[in-house]
Amino acid sequence: MDIYPSLVKQNRAEPIVVGRVAAFVAMALALITAKPLLGNFDQAFQYIQEFTGFFTPGIVVIFLLGIFYKKTSADGALAAAIGSAVFSLAGKLLFPALPFIDRVGLVFLLCAGLALLVSHYKPQSADSGHAVALSEIDMSTSASFNAATVAVVLILCALYITWW
Repeated sequence: MDIYPSLVKQNRAEPIVVGRVAAFVAMALALITAKPLLGNFDQAFQYIQEFTGFFTPGIVVIFLLGIFYKKTSADGALAAAIGSAVFSLAGKLLFPALPFIDRVGLVFLLCAGLALLVSHYKPQSADSGHAVALSEIDMSTSASFNAATVAVVLILCALYITWW
């Protein structure tokens, strides 16, 4: 809907037909590529977890450091993003027996260290002007919101304790 109308002048029914054809082609490609992509994985879920495990540690590092560490630079964030893929691939190839979740945790720590190191040695310049000024934003919450948050956390803790 974003690309097709700007390329071709059409009547009202034409985008619907194009959408249906595009969906059919996407499904056919998914069917054709599913087996080779899944390879030796027993389930598609394992494949999805393996794939997202390559990028998730770096993304989490970027968010956490961006929120909680003011000295994080854009170069540090970029290093964490690239490092996530590189460290994950290296861990998968060099230590294939290392469990998946352990590798993700290790990559998270390596990305955090890399981002901190790069941010320390290449800090954000003061005149960059890319930072969002948060001092003028009111981030306070109401008492009812805080009470509801505590209630949800307690319910989740109870559920975990009960069924874990």
